[in-house]
Amino acid sequence: MKCNELLQRFAEYADGALPDDLCTEIARHLERCPPCADLERDLKDLQRMCREQPRPCLPDEARRRIEQLLKDRCR
Repeated sequence: MKCNELLQRFAEYADGALPDDLCTEIARHLERCPPCADLERDLKDLQRMCREQPRPCLPDEARRRIEQLLKDRCR
């Protein structure tokens, strides 16, 4: 597998959405290719940081306005 092929399938690989044989091929590539291994590490770090951030909170007034708009549309 070449780097550009890995990059095209990387999101599916990270999501666990690829067949086992392709995952094995990608894992072998990552073992032999420091730039792609660095990318994988960086993306995993980014995913972890995103999960650790508090969820944004919608202000009460905005929530009330949205709920009212939805109610009005459903009538």
